[in-house]
Amino acid sequence: MKFQFTLTSIIFFFLLGKAICQTYPGTMINISGGTFTMGNNNPPFMFDDQGPEHLVTINDFTLGETEVSNANYVIFLNDMASLENLMIEEGVPGDWSSDSTEIANGHAWSIMADSTLSGLWSGEVLIKLSDIAGGGQHPLNRCWIEFDTTSYIFSVVEGYENWPASWVNWYGAMMYADYYGLSLPTEAEWEYAARAGQQLEYPTNDGNLSYSQANYGTGFGGPSGETYLSPVGELFPPNPFGLYNMAGNVSEWCLDWYDANFYQTCIDNNNNLNPLNDITPEDVEVKVLRGGSHTYPGPFAMSSHRLDTPPFVTTDHMGFRVASRTQQLNSKKELQLPEIINFYQNYPNPFNPITSFGYDLPEDKFVNITIYDMIGRKVKTLVNSSQTAGYKSVQWNATNDRNEPVSAGVYLYSIEAGDFRQTKKMVLLK
Repeated sequence: MKFQFTLTSIIFFFLLGKAICQTYPGTMINISGGTFTMGNNNPPFMFDDQGPEHLVTINDFTLGETEVSNANYVIFLNDMASLENLMIEEGVPGDWSSDSTEIANGHAWSIMADSTLSGLWSGEVLIKLSDIAGGGQHPLNRCWIEFDTTSYIFSVVEGYENWPASWVNWYGAMMYADYYGLSLPTEAEWEYAARAGQQLEYPTNDGNLSYSQANYGTGFGGPSGETYLSPVGELFPPNPFGLYNMAGNVSEWCLDWYDANFYQTCIDNNNNLNPLNDITPEDVEVKVLRGGSHTYPGPFAMSSHRLDTPPFVTTDHMGFRVASRTQQLNSKKELQLPEIINFYQNYPNPFNPITSFGYDLPEDKFVNITIYDMIGRKVKTLVNSSQTAGYKSVQWNATNDRNEPVSAGVYLYSIEAGDFRQTKKMVLLK
Protein backbone atom coordinates (compact mmCIF):
# COMPACT_ATOMS: atom_id res chain seq x y z
CA MET A 1 0.00 0.00 0.00
CA LYS A 2 1.20 3.53 -0.66
CA PHE A 3 0.18 6.88 0.75
CA GLN A 4 -0.29 9.38 -2.08
CA PHE A 5 1.13 12.87 -1.69
CA THR A 6 1.17 15.83 -4.05
CA LEU A 7 4.37 17.53 -5.15
CA THR A 8 3.03 20.88 -3.92
CA SER A 9 2.48 19.43 -0.44
CA ILE A 10 5.96 17.88 -0.43
CA ILE A 11 7.56 21.22 -1.26
CA PHE A 12 5.41 22.95 1.36
CA PHE A 13 6.34 20.40 4.03
CA PHE A 14 10.07 20.69 3.45
CA LEU A 15 9.95 24.49 3.30
CA LEU A 16 7.93 24.48 6.52
CA GLY A 17 10.37 22.05 8.12
CA LYS A 18 13.30 24.31 7.30
CA ALA A 19 11.54 27.43 8.54
CA ILE A 20 9.90 25.97 11.67
CA CYS A 21 11.96 23.01 12.77
CA GLN A 22 10.17 20.25 14.64
CA THR A 23 11.18 19.95 18.28
CA TYR A 24 13.16 16.82 19.06
CA PRO A 25 11.30 14.94 21.81
CA GLY A 26 14.45 13.66 23.52
CA THR A 27 17.16 15.36 25.59
CA MET A 28 20.35 16.73 24.01
CA ILE A 29 23.64 17.04 25.95
CA ASN A 30 25.96 19.98 25.23
CA ILE A 31 29.54 18.80 24.68
CA SER A 32 32.42 21.27 24.62
CA GLY A 33 34.89 20.63 21.83
CA GLY A 34 38.54 19.82 22.23
CA THR A 35 41.43 17.71 21.00
CA PHE A 36 41.72 14.00 21.75
CA THR A 37 43.58 10.89 20.60
CA MET A 38 41.33 8.97 18.24
CA GLY A 39 41.91 5.32 17.43
CA ASN A 40 43.81 2.49 19.07
CA ASN A 41 47.30 1.29 18.24
CA ASN A 42 46.79 -1.87 20.29
CA PRO A 43 43.28 -3.14 19.51
CA PRO A 44 42.19 -6.73 20.19
CA PHE A 45 43.81 -9.15 17.74
CA MET A 46 40.66 -9.58 15.63
CA PHE A 47 40.55 -5.88 14.66
CA ASP A 48 42.91 -4.05 12.32
CA ASP A 49 41.06 -0.83 11.40
CA GLN A 50 41.47 1.29 14.55
CA GLY A 51 44.92 2.74 13.92
CA PRO A 52 47.02 4.66 13.74
CA GLU A 53 46.16 6.75 16.77
CA HIS A 54 46.04 10.41 15.85
CA LEU A 55 44.96 13.72 17.34
CA VAL A 56 41.56 14.99 16.25
CA THR A 57 40.00 18.35 17.10
CA ILE A 58 36.24 18.60 17.60
CA ASN A 59 34.15 21.78 17.72
CA ASP A 60 31.31 22.18 20.23
CA PHE A 61 28.30 19.98 19.48
CA THR A 62 25.31 18.36 21.13
CA LEU A 63 24.49 14.65 21.28
CA GLY A 64 21.38 12.73 22.26
CA GLU A 65 21.44 11.80 25.94
CA THR A 66 20.15 8.37 24.95
CA GLU A 67 19.59 6.31 21.87
CA VAL A 68 16.33 7.19 20.12
CA SER A 69 13.56 5.23 21.79
CA ASN A 70 10.62 3.35 20.29
CA ALA A 71 8.24 6.00 21.67
CA ASN A 72 10.15 8.82 19.97
CA TYR A 73 10.52 6.96 16.68
CA VAL A 74 6.77 6.29 16.61
CA ILE A 75 6.10 10.04 16.86
CA PHE A 76 8.19 10.48 13.70
CA LEU A 77 6.49 7.59 11.88
CA ASN A 78 3.02 8.87 12.65
CA ASP A 79 3.97 12.38 11.54
CA MET A 80 5.32 10.95 8.28
CA ALA A 81 2.18 8.84 7.83
CA SER A 82 -0.10 11.84 8.40
CA LEU A 83 1.86 13.76 5.77
CA GLU A 84 1.55 10.75 3.45
CA ASN A 85 5.31 10.50 3.12
CA LEU A 86 5.53 6.73 3.64
CA MET A 87 5.08 3.62 1.55
CA ILE A 88 4.14 0.48 3.48
CA GLU A 89 4.50 -3.07 2.23
CA GLU A 90 3.61 -6.31 3.94
CA GLY A 91 6.70 -8.38 4.60
CA VAL A 92 7.75 -11.79 5.87
CA PRO A 93 7.87 -12.14 9.67
CA GLY A 94 11.16 -13.10 11.26
CA ASP A 95 14.29 -13.70 9.24
CA TRP A 96 16.61 -16.47 8.05
CA SER A 97 15.84 -19.15 10.67
CA SER A 98 12.25 -18.48 11.72
CA ASP A 99 10.24 -21.67 11.52
CA SER A 100 7.16 -22.08 9.32
CA THR A 101 4.73 -21.94 12.24
CA GLU A 102 6.13 -18.62 13.47
CA ILE A 103 5.99 -17.16 9.99
CA ALA A 104 2.42 -18.35 9.43
CA ASN A 105 1.25 -16.73 12.66
CA GLY A 106 3.37 -13.59 12.45
CA HIS A 107 2.93 -10.18 10.90
CA ALA A 108 5.55 -7.90 9.34
CA TRP A 109 5.78 -4.63 7.44
CA SER A 110 8.51 -2.80 5.55
CA ILE A 111 8.19 0.94 6.13
CA MET A 112 9.70 2.97 3.29
CA ALA A 113 10.12 6.65 2.44
CA ASP A 114 7.97 7.77 -0.48
CA SER A 115 10.05 7.59 -3.66
CA THR A 116 8.82 11.06 -4.69
CA LEU A 117 10.52 12.71 -1.70
CA SER A 118 13.80 14.53 -2.03
CA GLY A 119 16.53 13.04 0.15
CA LEU A 120 19.04 10.23 0.52
CA TRP A 121 16.26 8.04 1.91
CA SER A 122 13.88 8.48 -1.05
CA GLY A 123 12.28 5.10 -1.80
CA GLU A 124 14.42 3.35 0.82
CA VAL A 125 13.27 1.07 3.63
CA LEU A 126 13.51 2.93 6.93
CA ILE A 127 12.53 0.25 9.44
CA LYS A 128 11.16 -3.29 9.37
CA LEU A 129 8.39 -4.22 11.77
CA SER A 130 7.86 -7.84 12.80
CA ASP A 131 6.32 -9.52 15.81
CA ILE A 132 8.77 -12.43 15.45
CA ALA A 133 12.41 -12.09 16.44
CA GLY A 134 13.56 -14.77 14.03
CA GLY A 135 17.12 -15.85 13.43
CA GLY A 136 17.10 -18.12 16.47
CA GLN A 137 17.20 -14.98 18.63
CA HIS A 138 15.59 -14.34 21.98
CA PRO A 139 11.84 -13.58 21.63
CA LEU A 140 12.41 -10.14 23.19
CA ASN A 141 14.48 -9.14 20.16
CA ARG A 142 11.43 -8.61 17.98
CA CYS A 143 10.50 -5.10 16.83
CA TRP A 144 8.18 -3.53 19.42
CA ILE A 145 6.72 -0.96 17.03
CA GLU A 146 3.45 -2.11 15.47
CA PHE A 147 1.26 -0.85 12.61
CA ASP A 148 -2.54 -0.81 12.48
CA THR A 149 -3.69 -1.33 8.86
CA THR A 150 -7.16 0.03 9.62
CA SER A 151 -6.22 3.32 11.27
CA TYR A 152 -2.77 3.62 9.63
CA ILE A 153 -1.34 4.45 13.04
CA PHE A 154 1.94 3.24 14.51
CA SER A 155 2.17 2.35 18.20
CA VAL A 156 4.55 0.70 20.68
CA VAL A 157 3.73 -2.48 22.55
CA GLU A 158 3.02 -1.47 26.14
CA GLY A 159 6.08 -1.74 28.35
CA TYR A 160 8.61 -1.29 25.54
CA GLU A 161 8.21 2.44 24.90
CA ASN A 162 11.62 3.26 26.36
CA TRP A 163 13.54 0.50 24.62
CA PRO A 164 15.82 1.79 21.86
CA ALA A 165 14.34 1.87 18.36
CA SER A 166 16.00 -1.11 16.68
CA TRP A 167 15.48 -2.58 13.22
CA VAL A 168 16.16 0.97 11.96
CA ASN A 169 18.68 1.22 9.13
CA TRP A 170 20.92 4.17 8.23
CA TYR A 171 18.29 5.68 5.95
CA GLY A 172 15.69 5.47 8.71
CA ALA A 173 18.08 7.17 11.12
CA MET A 174 18.97 9.90 8.62
CA MET A 175 15.37 10.76 7.70
CA TYR A 176 14.46 10.92 11.40
CA ALA A 177 17.39 13.23 12.18
CA ASP A 178 16.64 15.51 9.23
CA TYR A 179 13.00 15.82 10.26
CA TYR A 180 14.14 17.41 13.53
CA GLY A 181 16.83 19.54 11.94
CA LEU A 182 19.50 17.31 13.45
CA SER A 183 22.19 14.95 12.18
CA LEU A 184 23.91 11.70 12.98
CA PRO A 185 27.27 12.04 14.73
CA THR A 186 30.48 11.66 12.80
CA GLU A 187 32.79 8.84 13.89
CA ALA A 188 35.07 11.43 15.47
CA GLU A 189 32.24 13.09 17.42
CA TRP A 190 30.97 9.73 18.62
CA GLU A 191 34.40 8.62 19.85
CA TYR A 192 35.14 12.01 21.42
CA ALA A 193 31.86 11.73 23.35
CA ALA A 194 32.61 8.10 24.25
CA ARG A 195 36.02 8.98 25.67
CA ALA A 196 34.41 11.81 27.71
CA GLY A 197 37.52 13.98 27.88
CA GLN A 198 39.32 11.21 29.77
CA GLN A 199 40.45 8.94 26.95
CA LEU A 200 38.18 6.20 28.34
CA GLU A 201 38.81 2.74 26.94
CA TYR A 202 35.09 1.95 27.19
CA PRO A 203 32.36 4.62 27.09
CA THR A 204 31.02 3.79 30.55
CA ASN A 205 30.99 5.79 33.77
CA ASP A 206 34.66 5.03 34.51
CA GLY A 207 36.08 3.51 31.33
CA ASN A 208 35.82 -0.07 32.51
CA LEU A 209 33.28 -2.64 31.31
CA SER A 210 31.03 -4.85 33.41
CA TYR A 211 27.47 -6.13 33.32
CA SER A 212 26.51 -3.49 35.88
CA GLN A 213 27.80 -0.77 33.56
CA ALA A 214 26.59 -1.77 30.10
CA ASN A 215 24.30 -4.13 28.23
CA TYR A 216 26.63 -6.24 26.12
CA GLY A 217 26.87 -9.93 25.24
CA THR A 218 29.50 -12.59 25.73
CA GLY A 219 29.68 -14.02 22.25
CA PHE A 220 26.00 -14.54 21.57
CA GLY A 221 24.88 -14.89 25.17
CA GLY A 222 24.89 -12.48 28.09
CA PRO A 223 25.33 -13.29 31.79
CA SER A 224 22.18 -15.41 31.69
CA GLY A 225 23.04 -16.95 28.33
CA GLU A 226 20.56 -14.63 26.60
CA THR A 227 20.94 -11.19 25.06
CA TYR A 228 18.29 -8.60 24.46
CA LEU A 229 17.91 -4.84 24.64
CA SER A 230 17.45 -2.80 27.79
CA PRO A 231 15.53 0.47 28.32
CA VAL A 232 17.59 3.56 27.54
CA GLY A 233 18.83 5.70 30.42
CA GLU A 234 17.53 3.45 33.20
CA LEU A 235 19.58 0.39 34.16
CA PHE A 236 23.16 1.56 33.64
CA PRO A 237 25.03 4.70 34.75
CA PRO A 238 25.90 7.40 32.20
CA ASN A 239 29.43 8.20 31.12
CA PRO A 240 31.09 11.38 32.50
CA PHE A 241 29.48 13.50 29.76
CA GLY A 242 26.04 12.33 30.93
CA LEU A 243 25.44 10.05 27.92
CA TYR A 244 23.66 6.72 28.45
CA ASN A 245 24.13 3.32 26.81
CA MET A 246 27.12 4.13 24.61
CA ALA A 247 28.53 0.67 25.32
CA GLY A 248 26.33 -2.22 24.27
CA ASN A 249 22.55 -2.10 23.76
CA VAL A 250 22.26 -1.11 20.06
CA SER A 251 25.11 -0.31 17.72
CA GLU A 252 24.72 3.31 16.62
CA TRP A 253 24.78 4.59 13.04
CA CYS A 254 27.27 7.35 12.17
CA LEU A 255 27.39 9.68 9.17
CA ASP A 256 30.60 8.24 7.76
CA TRP A 257 31.18 5.76 4.99
CA TYR A 258 33.51 3.05 6.28
CA ASP A 259 37.14 2.80 5.19
CA ALA A 260 39.60 0.59 7.04
CA ASN A 261 42.43 3.01 6.17
CA PHE A 262 40.55 6.22 6.94
CA TYR A 263 42.71 7.20 9.92
CA GLN A 264 45.91 6.97 7.89
CA THR A 265 44.24 8.95 5.10
CA CYS A 266 43.39 11.69 7.59
CA ILE A 267 46.99 11.88 8.75
CA ASP A 268 48.36 11.91 5.20
CA ASN A 269 46.00 14.76 4.25
CA ASN A 270 46.24 16.75 7.49
CA ASN A 271 42.50 16.18 7.85
CA ASN A 272 42.20 16.03 11.62
CA LEU A 273 39.51 18.65 12.26
CA ASN A 274 36.39 16.51 12.88
CA PRO A 275 37.11 14.45 9.75
CA LEU A 276 34.13 13.05 7.88
CA ASN A 277 34.49 10.21 5.40
CA ASP A 278 31.88 11.17 2.79
CA ILE A 279 33.56 9.39 -0.12
CA THR A 280 31.36 6.47 -1.19
CA PRO A 281 33.42 3.25 -1.47
CA GLU A 282 33.65 1.75 -4.94
CA ASP A 283 33.31 -1.91 -3.95
CA VAL A 284 31.16 -2.60 -0.89
CA GLU A 285 29.24 0.48 0.22
CA VAL A 286 29.11 0.32 4.01
CA LYS A 287 28.42 2.84 6.77
CA VAL A 288 30.01 2.98 10.22
CA LEU A 289 28.38 1.71 13.40
CA ARG A 290 29.76 2.42 16.88
CA GLY A 291 29.20 1.22 20.43
CA GLY A 292 29.02 -2.56 20.10
CA SER A 293 25.63 -4.07 20.89
CA HIS A 294 23.79 -6.42 23.23
CA THR A 295 24.76 -9.37 21.02
CA TYR A 296 28.52 -8.80 20.84
CA PRO A 297 31.31 -9.43 23.37
CA GLY A 298 33.24 -6.76 25.25
CA PRO A 299 35.88 -5.78 22.64
CA PHE A 300 33.10 -4.57 20.34
CA ALA A 301 32.01 -2.07 23.01
CA MET A 302 35.40 -0.30 23.13
CA SER A 303 35.42 3.45 22.50
CA SER A 304 37.67 2.87 19.47
CA HIS A 305 35.75 -0.02 17.91
CA ARG A 306 34.41 0.37 14.34
CA LEU A 307 31.79 -1.79 12.67
CA ASP A 308 30.94 -1.63 8.94
CA THR A 309 27.48 -2.44 7.59
CA PRO A 310 25.54 -1.51 4.42
CA PRO A 311 23.09 1.36 5.08
CA PHE A 312 20.04 -0.69 4.07
CA VAL A 313 20.57 -3.43 6.71
CA THR A 314 18.04 -3.67 9.55
CA THR A 315 18.58 -5.91 12.59
CA ASP A 316 17.58 -6.17 16.23
CA HIS A 317 20.91 -4.71 17.37
CA MET A 318 21.13 -1.54 15.27
CA GLY A 319 19.80 1.86 16.31
CA PHE A 320 21.05 5.43 16.63
CA ARG A 321 21.27 8.68 18.56
CA VAL A 322 21.16 12.16 17.05
CA ALA A 323 23.61 15.05 17.04
CA SER A 324 23.75 18.71 16.11
CA ARG A 325 26.59 21.14 15.56
CA THR A 326 26.92 24.88 15.13
CA GLN A 327 29.34 24.60 12.20
CA GLN A 328 28.19 22.83 9.06
CA LEU A 329 30.28 19.82 8.08
CA ASN A 330 32.02 20.18 4.78
CA SER A 331 34.70 17.73 3.68
CA LYS A 332 36.48 20.42 1.63
CA LYS A 333 36.39 22.85 4.54
CA GLU A 334 37.90 20.22 6.80
CA LEU A 335 40.99 20.21 4.59
CA GLN A 336 41.56 23.98 4.88
CA LEU A 337 44.69 25.13 6.66
CA PRO A 338 44.61 26.49 10.21
CA GLU A 339 44.46 30.27 10.52
CA ILE A 340 46.88 30.65 13.45
CA ILE A 341 49.68 28.63 14.99
CA ASN A 342 48.69 26.62 18.07
CA PHE A 343 50.56 24.26 20.40
CA TYR A 344 48.19 22.10 22.46
CA GLN A 345 48.57 20.50 25.86
CA ASN A 346 49.76 16.92 25.55
CA TYR A 347 47.09 14.21 25.83
CA PRO A 348 46.69 12.24 27.97
CA ASN A 349 48.31 14.05 30.88
CA PRO A 350 49.41 12.54 33.22
CA PHE A 351 50.43 9.63 31.02
CA ASN A 352 52.18 6.25 30.97
CA PRO A 353 53.97 5.55 28.73
CA ILE A 354 52.74 7.32 25.56
CA THR A 355 51.37 10.83 25.07
CA SER A 356 50.58 12.95 22.01
CA PHE A 357 51.28 16.59 21.16
CA GLY A 358 49.14 18.47 18.68
CA TYR A 359 50.07 21.66 16.88
CA ASP A 360 48.69 23.75 14.01
CA LEU A 361 50.87 25.31 11.32
CA PRO A 362 49.15 27.95 9.17
CA GLU A 363 52.16 27.99 6.81
CA ASP A 364 55.30 25.98 6.05
CA LYS A 365 57.90 26.37 8.81
CA PHE A 366 61.01 24.79 10.31
CA VAL A 367 59.76 23.11 13.50
CA ASN A 368 61.66 21.96 16.57
CA ILE A 369 59.89 20.13 19.40
CA THR A 370 62.09 19.08 22.32
CA ILE A 371 61.55 17.43 25.72
CA TYR A 372 63.52 18.72 28.75
CA ASP A 373 63.73 17.65 32.38
CA MET A 374 62.93 20.14 35.15
CA ILE A 375 66.51 21.42 35.39
CA GLY A 376 66.66 22.16 31.68
CA ARG A 377 68.59 19.17 30.36
CA LYS A 378 67.53 17.98 26.93
CA VAL A 379 65.87 14.55 27.05
CA LYS A 380 64.47 13.95 23.57
CA THR A 381 64.18 15.75 20.25
CA LEU A 382 60.83 14.81 18.70
CA VAL A 383 60.82 17.08 15.64
CA ASN A 384 63.62 19.01 13.99
CA SER A 385 62.75 19.57 10.36
CA SER A 386 60.89 21.70 7.83
CA GLN A 387 57.18 20.91 7.79
CA THR A 388 54.31 21.82 5.51
CA ALA A 389 51.29 23.72 6.83
CA GLY A 390 48.46 21.75 8.40
CA TYR A 391 47.17 20.07 11.56
CA LYS A 392 50.06 18.10 13.06
CA SER A 393 50.70 15.66 15.87
CA VAL A 394 53.64 13.76 17.30
CA GLN A 395 53.95 11.17 20.06
CA TRP A 396 56.48 10.61 22.84
CA ASN A 397 56.99 7.14 24.29
CA ALA A 398 58.86 8.28 27.44
CA THR A 399 62.33 7.50 26.10
CA ASN A 400 65.41 9.68 25.66
CA ASP A 401 67.47 10.26 22.51
CA ARG A 402 69.17 6.90 23.11
CA ASN A 403 65.71 5.20 23.22
CA GLU A 404 66.17 4.42 26.91
CA PRO A 405 63.13 4.68 29.21
CA VAL A 406 63.15 7.79 31.38
CA SER A 407 62.04 7.99 34.99
CA ALA A 408 58.68 9.23 36.22
CA GLY A 409 58.35 12.92 36.95
CA VAL A 410 57.55 16.33 35.55
CA TYR A 411 58.93 17.22 32.12
CA LEU A 412 58.88 20.30 29.91
CA TYR A 413 58.17 20.24 26.20
CA SER A 414 58.75 23.19 23.91
CA ILE A 415 58.09 24.13 20.32
CA GLU A 416 59.91 26.56 18.05
CA ALA A 417 58.33 27.37 14.70
CA GLY A 418 59.62 30.52 13.09
CA ASP A 419 59.12 33.31 15.63
CA PHE A 420 56.67 31.22 17.66
CA ARG A 421 57.97 29.70 20.91
CA GLN A 422 56.03 28.03 23.69
CA THR A 423 56.74 25.65 26.59
CA LYS A 424 54.36 23.47 28.59
CA LYS A 425 54.57 20.95 31.45
CA MET A 426 53.54 17.30 31.55
CA VAL A 427 53.65 14.46 34.07
CA LEU A 428 54.96 10.96 33.40
CA LEU A 429 53.67 8.25 35.74
CA LYS A 430 55.23 4.84 36.30
